[in-house]
Amino acid sequence: MTITELRRKLLKSLDPIDARMILSMATGLDEIALITESGKTVSKAEEEKASSLMQQRLSGIPMAYIIEKKEFYGHEFHVTPSVLIPRPDTETLVECAIELAKNFSHPTILDLCTGSGAIATSVSYALSTPVAISDISEEALAIAKANYKAIIGTFPEARCGNLLEPWQDCKFNLILSNPPYLTDAWYEETDKDVKAEPRIAFLGGGSDGLDIIRDIISSAPAVLDKGGYLALEIDYRQAEICGSLLEKNGFEEISIVKDLANKERVIYGRLS
Repeated sequence: MTITELRRKLLKSLDPIDARMILSMATGLDEIALITESGKTVSKAEEEKASSLMQQRLSGIPMAYIIEKKEFYGHEFHVTPSVLIPRPDTETLVECAIELAKNFSHPTILDLCTGSGAIATSVSYALSTPVAISDISEEALAIAKANYKAIIGTFPEARCGNLLEPWQDCKFNLILSNPPYLTDAWYEETDKDVKAEPRIAFLGGGSDGLDIIRDIISSAPAVLDKGGYLALEIDYRQAEICGSLLEKNGFEEISIVKDLANKERVIYGRLS
């Protein structure tokens, strides 16, 4: 069987992007080589590996977990089922953070619920500034630290714990977070790929999905410098409530940023 024939076999069950990724992983060839060497005969082991990877994908395992990597904001991040897969919508939070950080000469920044570390690493790289990280999961924190080190070259300050509890002895200019914020009902509406990711990374608690965000907003003033910013990724259906929560907890200059789909994706406020 040639590479072309194996590609055709994969395309009977997979979309072109997934088929190309699996073909590359099974043969060890990059995208260009798959084209220039399309007539090359694949080994039995390569064919079996491609078949195994295809079955994993068809069972609902996200492609990013199969190949153990995901591109985000121009960088490649290692991901496993212990962390949420970075999504393009979250790049809105990164871009917002970069702009907010310009209000400070030497910004001190914290990324809560860091997961793979994609947000912290992307912001740190763009600003050439350290970004501290934390997560409730030790496994996630280990992956985030490794990703940060691979791209930035140094390990970040990292603490494991629930939201802002590990940081009561610190003050920051900017706190970022893509926290869990889905309701149970919204989560049930997601596809099987999403349900293969850590459930804890999606469910925000409460009938409106905002229990975790309420906790972050109410506790943020204790670890933010006066004039510091809190920026959160949210669901567009939560924007109005989140704005009220920020205002009630001493934040002003509250603004909402839309994502590429023109949906309200990030909300931020300045501590008065």
